[in-house]
Amino acid sequence: MASALGQIGGAAQAPAGLRHAAPLRWGEMARPIVALAPMDGITDSAYRQVVRCIDPGVVLFSEFTSVEGFLRSGRVRRRLDFKPEEHPYFVQLFGSDPEAFAEATRALEQQGVMGIDINMGCPSKKIVHSQHGSGLMRDVGAACRIVERVAALGRLETSVKTRLGWQDSSGLISFAKSLESAGASLITIHGRTYGQRFSGTADWAPIYRLKEALSVPVLGNGDVRSRSDGQAKLGNLDGFMIGRAAIGNPWAFVARGPGGPPAWREKAAVIATHYRLLREIKPERIALLEFRKHVAEYVRGFDDAKAVRWEIMSAPDDATLLRRVEALAWLDEALPRAS
Repeated sequence: MASALGQIGGAAQAPAGLRHAAPLRWGEMARPIVALAPMDGITDSAYRQVVRCIDPGVVLFSEFTSVEGFLRSGRVRRRLDFKPEEHPYFVQLFGSDPEAFAEATRALEQQGVMGIDINMGCPSKKIVHSQHGSGLMRDVGAACRIVERVAALGRLETSVKTRLGWQDSSGLISFAKSLESAGASLITIHGRTYGQRFSGTADWAPIYRLKEALSVPVLGNGDVRSRSDGQAKLGNLDGFMIGRAAIGNPWAFVARGPGGPPAWREKAAVIATHYRLLREIKPERIALLEFRKHVAEYVRGFDDAKAVRWEIMSAPDDATLLRRVEALAWLDEALPRAS
């Protein structure tokens, strides 16, 4: 692992204080809390390690994962595996059965995760139909029973990620205060309603009003393009998550000065390291397919980017992909202003 991570030129390692399995409380974290949002198919261990090397202070969340799947499937359990250097690391689960959450929490505590984040915001119709994700916003009793059951186990932090509301934000404060009373120690709000899904613009005003009504930390989420953008949106909140803007862009967490974006030589090294880390946890055929979504975002900002992306995404094996990725370094000379 150390040799793979060492290929990121100048990348910082996680501070020694983060390499432990003891529970870490939200109140112990420096403000603002900056987190990588949980994203299915994106925030696996390989990408979390890349983000950790780019910025050692980012709070990392697992992929969005079914609690029932975790209990029944070894394959699903393995996708929540992590390295000690990923701490502080939190697992996000979705489901509706409090006892399933309790069983999964006990198992994950033994593995050394920092906390359980309960998804109450996913707008997928399939998820909502099962009263998971955003579906829990319509049943505060069910939502609170899950939080109470996880929080009652005692050692791990119990947080919730949800949305402004079903069709508007009129019930947000009441809902969040119920979650707080049930034992939620942090609440993250995506600034869209269930009805919006991911359309329109995230509205942070209701999140600021919510913070005034709660005692626990509140994070904002939605349309955060970078660390500086998150800082500009922060207001009275305790922190923010960066989600879709971080796909293929771990530098979204870096506060960059007048030097601008990283050079392509640095980008190529990070992309190659990301793929090598992915290969440690996935077979070649699967890794080549899954890495395409990252390449689609990594390789942008210059003429012929589409053709270059396709060359990398169509690589038939590890060696070819890495050779084509490493060739990106020439862009520093060919396109001195590429971004």
